[in-house]
Amino acid sequence: MTTATINIKGLVFLVADANPYFSRIIVGLLRSFGATAVTEVRNSFDAIQMLNSQKIDILLCDDKLPPHGGLQVTHAIRRKRDNENRTIPILIMSGETRESLVKIARDAGANMVLAKPVSASSLYDRLAWIAFTPRQFVDTPSYYGPDRRFKNEPYPGVGRRKTDKPAEGVAGAPTPDQGDNTVPASPALMEQS
Repeated sequence: MTTATINIKGLVFLVADANPYFSRIIVGLLRSFGATAVTEVRNSFDAIQMLNSQKIDILLCDDKLPPHGGLQVTHAIRRKRDNENRTIPILIMSGETRESLVKIARDAGANMVLAKPVSASSLYDRLAWIAFTPRQFVDTPSYYGPDRRFKNEPYPGVGRRKTDKPAEGVAGAPTPDQGDNTVPASPALMEQS
């Protein structure tokens, strides 16, 4: 998607990473793309405080942001109903890109996971993807965030949604397995949000 051009000049970015060197690289890349409003924080408390005090357009957050981690920050942002930043795009940056981490980030409400080290083209591609391919937000008792599906293809199996026709003659239909794909709540961080 690098052929598309995005204008990020008026957007406010928050870069949340404990590593000042890596953070400066991200800030430099964003500025090279045209960003003029970029703020940096080094921990999860400062990230939540910044999100509560001003409107942020995009959050780039390290998955290991101390002391709680970027996934906890994402979860705290998405779960608070009166947070004006609840629907901001969140890019989780991580040196690990195991499928399990990507699933956990997705289930916490992150829009995308960006692999470290971050290249200019990968960051630009993710920003363009968010700009040109927005996803609807889903609000359920256990999840709030962007629709986790990237494809809009019909489901070939038996539907289980309220709008689906009832499955007749199907016993023991499987239920979604949450497994370990949940982010445990952090009371200290939740009090901040």
